Amino acid sequence: MPAITFLIKGESNPTSIYMRLSTGRGKDFVKKTGLSINPNQWSSKKKEPKQTTPDNKNLSVQLNKLRTFIENSLNSVDEKGEVIDSDWLQTKIDLHFKRITDTETRQSDLIQDLIDYIIKSAPARRNGKGKLGLSVSRVKAYHTLKNIFKAYENKKRKHYKAKDIDIFFEKEFLSWLMKEKGYKDSYALKIIDNLKAVCNEAQTLGIETHPQLAKIAKGTPDKETPVYLNLFDLQKIRTCEIENKSLDNARKWLLLGCLTGQRGGDLLNITERNFIKHIDTREYIQIEQQKTGKKVHIPIVGALEEINEIRAKGLPYKISVQKLDKYIKEVCKIAGITEPIEHSKVCMVDDKGNIIEPNNKGEYPCKGVKRTVKGVFEKWQLVGTHTCRRSFATNLYGKLETVFIMKMTGHTKESTFLSYIGKTEMDYLTQTANKLQELEQANKPMLVNY
Repeated sequence: MPAITFLIKGESNPTSIYMRLSTGRGKDFVKKTGLSINPNQWSSKKKEPKQTTPDNKNLSVQLNKLRTFIENSLNSVDEKGEVIDSDWLQTKIDLHFKRITDTETRQSDLIQDLIDYIIKSAPARRNGKGKLGLSVSRVKAYHTLKNIFKAYENKKRKHYKAKDIDIFFEKEFLSWLMKEKGYKDSYALKIIDNLKAVCNEAQTLGIETHPQLAKIAKGTPDKETPVYLNLFDLQKIRTCEIENKSLDNARKWLLLGCLTGQRGGDLLNITERNFIKHIDTREYIQIEQQKTGKKVHIPIVGALEEINEIRAKGLPYKISVQKLDKYIKEVCKIAGITEPIEHSKVCMVDDKGNIIEPNNKGEYPCKGVKRTVKGVFEKWQLVGTHTCRRSFATNLYGKLETVFIMKMTGHTKESTFLSYIGKTEMDYLTQTANKLQELEQANKPMLVNY
């Protein structure tokens, strides 16, 4: 005769309650019930909640009803030709709690389970380009959502279903993300977008969602002006005195990055093998971008001839992206890139929200957590490896056709490129008008002599 018991795992509060179904001959199946309890309120001996509070007694009633439902389902297994396994047990648990309505769906309506479903099916899902397989970053975003949502459920001592996500929930969740977790509004809205995507997936599976789901709008936070190093900043960096060899090496990478427009990982992989000559006899840097797999070419001519000046003195030796990110801040500080800028920045903060400044060795004097803080910072504090690529694109914008810059940075969409360098539609219109005016001035002499 199959035996049914309940158990908990771990000591976190609250902790999930599991059902164990033992069918004999060493066959044990353990699945979450979707219910949870304070581990201190669980009797390991009796394998049930301690009968000390009304909530615990009510929880026992729910578990007993579930036990009865599973026992009745076991009695009809042979008649229905069902196979008892882990999936069978999960389906029956979900059917009992009305998390699913169709036994063929086999999909729970709990948000955590839906996120798991998306992650597991990621390789077979269509991405934004219409191809199969979600990107690594997209899957990572769902893992992050799962961890954040789990923390919120622990806070509320509740497991949420797809149908629980309404406008009221959105406001409460957003408030918690920004006030208690300290996330900036843009990141909090991105989490809401991902949560809505999970609920949309539930709809596709035929799972009930809240009628207000469509009213949870896509997040559109105010965009900050991107930080980049202008031509004057770069001249300061070139000419400042740096005695430390590691920082001088980082300076080379920084300048090379602002001349090639590549991401940190691609930049640090540049060696002599990347320098090639084409049939036009000009020299280029050829790079296959890690993120996209695209091959891009940067011609070493005109304003970019400085690349060969750096190369003539010896290409910089390779370091990690993390070290480069740290060192170029020091380089910019030495160069006097101290312009005050109102911007957001990831900082170490204490439990009162005060910024903890690191010492000269980069160590923090006390414990804290990393949070995005909005304030006024000196420009050197805001630069990083990402600044190289943005500086390259921004400094060339308006001087070189946008499509040519995009060919070198690897951008596909012009709208994405313009957003990346912080340009608006009005900036684009102004550039178009200027080019048309230049064209008119160039054509005038020809028309006069015609």
